[in-house]
Parts: sequence; structure tokens; C-alpha cells
Amino acid sequence: MPVTQAELAAQSQQRAFHRKNSWSDLVKQAFKKNAAQFFGVDESTEEKEKNIWLGRRKRLACRRCGDLKPEFREPPSSAGPYQLHSTVQGLQPDILPSVAGSRDETDLRWQQELAANIRQKPSVASMTFKGVAFVAAALNKHRSRDSLARRRKSTRSYSPSTVGGASPQPHSPLDDEVFFDRTSGNETVIVPPAPPPADFTDSNSELLGPHTQERTRERHGSWKRAAGEGKREGSVTQIGLSRISSVDLDKAHDNSDRRQFGQGFIHRLFGKSLKRSVMNREPVKEVLEDLEDHRPFFTYWLSTVQILILVISLVSYGFGPFGVDLNHQSGLVLVTSLSLQQVDYTEPANFWLGPRAADLIHLGAKFAPCMRRDAKIMKEIEKGREKERETACCIRNDDSGCVQSSKNDCSATISTWKKWSHNDQKSGGRISGSVCGLDPKYCEAPASVAPYEWPDDITKWPICRKTSSPLQRARPKDKLAAEHMVCEVIGHPCCIGIHATCRITTKEYCDFVHGHFHDEASLCSQVSCLDNVCGMLPFFNSEVPDQFYRLLTSLFLHAGIIQLAISLSIQWFVMRDVEKLTGTLRLIILYLGSGVAGNLASAIFVPYRADVGPAGANSGLLACLIVEILNMWPMLQHPYYALFKHILIALLLFIIGLLPWFDNFSSFFGFIFGFLLSYAILPYISVGEYERQKKIFLIWVCLITTVFLFLLLLIFFYIIPVYDCELCGYFNCLPLTRDFCSTQNINFKRNDGV
Repeated sequence: MPVTQAELAAQSQQRAFHRKNSWSDLVKQAFKKNAAQFFGVDESTEEKEKNIWLGRRKRLACRRCGDLKPEFREPPSSAGPYQLHSTVQGLQPDILPSVAGSRDETDLRWQQELAANIRQKPSVASMTFKGVAFVAAALNKHRSRDSLARRRKSTRSYSPSTVGGASPQPHSPLDDEVFFDRTSGNETVIVPPAPPPADFTDSNSELLGPHTQERTRERHGSWKRAAGEGKREGSVTQIGLSRISSVDLDKAHDNSDRRQFGQGFIHRLFGKSLKRSVMNREPVKEVLEDLEDHRPFFTYWLSTVQILILVISLVSYGFGPFGVDLNHQSGLVLVTSLSLQQVDYTEPANFWLGPRAADLIHLGAKFAPCMRRDAKIMKEIEKGREKERETACCIRNDDSGCVQSSKNDCSATISTWKKWSHNDQKSGGRISGSVCGLDPKYCEAPASVAPYEWPDDITKWPICRKTSSPLQRARPKDKLAAEHMVCEVIGHPCCIGIHATCRITTKEYCDFVHGHFHDEASLCSQVSCLDNVCGMLPFFNSEVPDQFYRLLTSLFLHAGIIQLAISLSIQWFVMRDVEKLTGTLRLIILYLGSGVAGNLASAIFVPYRADVGPAGANSGLLACLIVEILNMWPMLQHPYYALFKHILIALLLFIIGLLPWFDNFSSFFGFIFGFLLSYAILPYISVGEYERQKKIFLIWVCLITTVFLFLLLLIFFYIIPVYDCELCGYFNCLPLTRDFCSTQNINFKRNDGV
């Protein structure tokens, strides 16, 4: 019965459905397998991996935990991998090295030599230097080959003495090439084979057999043909005319058996040549793999990035004022009244030997107003806009300039405060305004045309990119109305401090107080001072700060050289061993998870301080080591001493956190998250005796608790924010002096300069 088109389509859909299901099943199985291996709950490899992790913990974690009890120590002869003797003794007799002597003596000697030649992987620094040296040598060799090829290209392929039956010529350098034999007149000089090197005549060559020895002697002999070889009937008798056959060239380029197996790295590792079959057996490969620990790639990369960022920040922004108190600045500055006035302000000093607080915020420090809509700062910005609606252009009577100001700040004796009236509104003017150098009637881009007319509220006016001449467009009776457009504007918006304060002032004043000057704008409402303060990527919406990534970027920043030295010390003495034990992926999860969660908690309780540094991440590393101590408690000889030592380090970091710009909230919450993540991601760690089902339950409990705490912190940060918490400030900074923990903003002693 013929198959219909519908049945064929149904069969095709069914095959596609089964194929899709099979691929999805494979992906799920692979994901489950990898996840089980990552968390250490894979049944198929549990026993083997458990022993590997036990050996690593004995070798690495105990560097910080103290000595092991005698019954848990490795035998002195092994001095390296876990259960090395038991693994080697379990090898079958047929894969042991073929060395003279009895089987027992061979086994014992091989074990001792393997243990004596154990070497850890070379350091990252040595690998870097060797790599650079290799690249330089390769480039030099490549240039040498190119120059040699150019020299050979300019020569001929045949000996001049044999081409075309010409008479013999004087000796040429080409005669010394390996493609030709030296000739003297009509006689061919046969070059005898060179003797084999000395290293191929030792006792080890006896293991190769006669066939291999013959090949060795042939390979190290001369490539030149003996007399009579390579001749053809009817050809000339000279050897140089004929080319070397392709077979001989292939043999010459064949390097597969140039060096005896076991004479390179394997020879250096084991001290003798081994049978090829030995290195192909899985037990030996497993032993060699277990000799090595994870390299601390992430630790070295992180330290390098932190050093480079601090160097770049100091080169770009320079050092801030050094000290433990407020730094006072005073000077005569040109202000909008076109006179020199005394300006005094204070800013916090930085005793870490680093940039200013505003510069750290610009680089990516943790600062809550840059990460969410801060009610207090937005309230101050709205107050400034309310005051700006009541301002107008203050024009000096001597034509020396004009500035946007309130009526009280505009002197009636020497200036005219030009404010729009209702009559001006009927003739196309505005009640709100005027604005010095800005008017919708004289702006061509963007033009005030329907339906995009500029509103009456001057705080919503855009920046005019192109202005027409007011004297050309104004009627004779309106020329006086255009005074605010023809006067020289001597004041523009300046963003000052870290709380987005804006003032209409001169450029000299703005530079003196380290502000951001906007000479293209006429009103403070036309610029986003908070965007200037935060820097980095601009806000997607200028009214809504969204730089949540500061929780991550602040981990790479430091307040100064002293704080960087503290972080590098922790990363060198603690973080390296943790990465060697856990691996790079687990360390990244632990480091970033603890650091980001700690910074989030700090942004909740101390939102207006610019804190930098990996305090939370470092506390998470200490929590990981404490978890290792608790796990190895029965094996340690002095567990209380090891626990007390690490708790003492954590307390020392807490005391340092009482200093400004070093975050104690980040350290505290980073320790909590590091403790939970360590129990979740470190394999074969449990509360009490280890069991697979108990470990799975512990993983779920720790991960769910970590996610729940992080979501709780997000709720407090965005939905239930904390703006004023005086007691929280004492936990983060202890006021040893009156101004030791003062605000990081710029504080003016008086309101001059506007």
C-alpha cells in the first residue's frame, strides 16, 4: 500500500521530535554529569576524587592549618602525591620499566626515583619569561632562515664544475653543500660516515635492540652518496649533476625517531629510559596527573590588574592630600562679580597614599547614589531647580558682562535684573526667565516650533547648539528686549563635590574647587551633575542612576599604595594556596560572590561613602580556610591554634576596617557569604562525617540561603533604602579625632563666589 504525503510528513515530524528529545537528553545528562563532578557528588569518580582532594588538602591547606597528626602524615619516602607507593605497587608487572635486576628491586628503585624526581608545575612568572624567550628565539631563527634562503636563491642548483661538461672551475662555496660531494678533477672524493655520538653508545642503547641501533648509526652517518651511487646509464660520471631522491629527503626530514623515547622530559623526570608501553598505561598517567596542583592564574591576573589600575589612576588624577584630618584649601579666586574673593573649603585627607574620594568615585568606587535613585540627593536637586525658576539674567550696567542669578544676588546699583513680565509673554516672551545667552526666539537648533515648542519652565529648556544674531531678527522696538542675548556671559554651571551640587560661577572658581565646568550650558538644570560625579558609562536615563556594576569594579580599586600592599599580602599568602587547592573556577565564584555581596551590604548601611578594595572578597577567602580547618579538625595536631590564628587575621582586618575608606560592612557580609559558598562548592566537605546524600543536602541548603540573603539585600537597597544610620557609621569608621570620619564631600566655610 503506497505511503501518502501526510504519513511521510508525520514520520518526518516524529523523527525530528525524537532527534530533538535525544539532543536535549544528551545536554541534560552532560550538564548533570559536569555539575556532579564540580560539586563532588559524582558516584562514578567519588572514591578516586575524594583521595585526590584529601591529598591536596594535606599538602596545601595544612600550610596555613599547622601540622597533621602522625597517623595522617604521608610516608617520608613518598614526599609528594597521595598514596604514591600504593598506586605504583598496584601496577601490573608487565608495565614496569625493563631494568636489570629482580622485579622487587626494580619496583622499589622506580618508586624511590619517582618520588625523588617529583616536581610541581613551573610558576606562572617562569612560564611567562620562557614564553617571551621562546618567541624571541623563534623570530631570530626565522630571520636567519630567510637570510639563508635569500643567499641560496641567488646561487645555482648544480655544481659549476659539472654543468654542460664544462671544464673544472675553482673551488666554490657551493661545493660544500650537502647536496654534492667534493670533487677533485675527475675523481670523486668519498666522505666517510661520521661516527655516532657518544650518548648513543652508553648502556641505555643496549635496550634499543639491533634494529634500532642500525637505524641510529644510519641516521647519524653522512647523507652523501658513496662512489658509484646515483649513476645512470648514459649520464655523466660526476655525482653533483643528479638530485637527491625524494625518498632520501623524506627520510632526512623524518624526525619521529631522531631521539630515543624517554630521553627528554620523561628521562629527566624518571632518571632512566622507560618502555613505550609504560607511558601508555592509565595508572601511570593518573599518578603523573595527581602530582600537579592548580596554578594560581586568577591570583596573579588579579594582582596585576589591581597594580595597573592604581598606577593609571595615580598618573591620571595624582595624589590627594595626605593625612588623617581635614585638608584646608584657601585662595583668591575670580568670581562672577568680576572681583577676586577669598574662597575657603575643606576636603578629607587620604592617608592611604592615593587619589581623592571624587576621583575614586569617577573610577568606579562603591557609591550608592550612582547605583540607585537616591531620595536625599534628588530632593536637593529639585530644590535647586525651584530656585532656578526664580532666577533671571543680571546684566551689569557698564557692559562688563551678565550672569544668571537671583534678585538678591544681583546688585541693583551696578546691575539690572531682567525678569520677564506678563506683557513680554504676550509678545512671545516667557514669565520664567530671562536666561543669559539663551532664548527660544533666537535658537535655530533645536528650534522652538510646534509641536516641539520650548515650555515656559526654563528648567526644561535644552542646550542651544546654534544661535542666530538677536540684533538681526529683533524688531527695533525689541532690541532692548534682546540685551540678555548680546551680553557676555561670565558664569556657567559648575558641578562641585560628590553630592551633585551645582553653581553658576566662573571657570577659575570651578577649577579651584576641583569641579566639572560646563561652558556649553546656561542653567544647572541643563546638566546632570550626578552623571559627572559618577563618571564611567553614562546613565541610560539621566534621572535614574543605574551603575550597579560598581559592586564589581570596586574590587579592583584601592584607596592608595598602603591599601594595595595589604591586599597583595593577603592574595600572596592566602589566595594562592586557596586557588591551588580549589582551582580557578571555584576561586572566582568564591571571590566575586563574597566581594559583590559585601559591597552590596556596605552600599545599604553607608551609602554616601566611597569605599574601595576587596575587603569582602578577602574575608571570604579567610572563611574558606576556616571551613577547611573545621573539615580537617580530626587530622590536625593543633586545630585550636590554627582556628585562633585565622580568626586573629579576620580581627586584624576588622580593626583596619575602622579606618576611613576601608569597609567593615563588606568584610562582615563577605565572610558570611564566603562561609556559605565554601560549604557549597568545595567537594567532600560536610558537617560531621561525610556522606554523599548529606553533602547534596548541604549544597542545596547553602546555595538557597546564599540566594535568599542576596535577594534580601537587594530589597533593602532598592525598595527599603537606609539613608540615615549614625550607629552604622561607627561600625565602619571609628572617630579617633573630630574630623577623622568626616564626610568625603567638599565643605565651604562661606558661600562666596556666586
